[in-house]
Amino acid sequence: MNRPTRTRIALLSTVPTLLTVPFLCLLAALGVAPWSLLLAVPVALAVHAAITFVRLRPARADT
Repeated sequence: MNRPTRTRIALLSTVPTLLTVPFLCLLAALGVAPWSLLLAVPVALAVHAAITFVRLRPARADT
């Protein structure tokens, strides 16, 4: 799999988490969730995308 495809899949895999951001903003505005939770979301998204990108690399031939 080439790099642009791997990058696209890695970024698209973070979309479900991105969809929760408005809900988290609402919870933080209501005082139910801490605002620091919103600061952790970009870090979690970056780590998730990086791990997905690495895991999609081509398998090595062990022959």
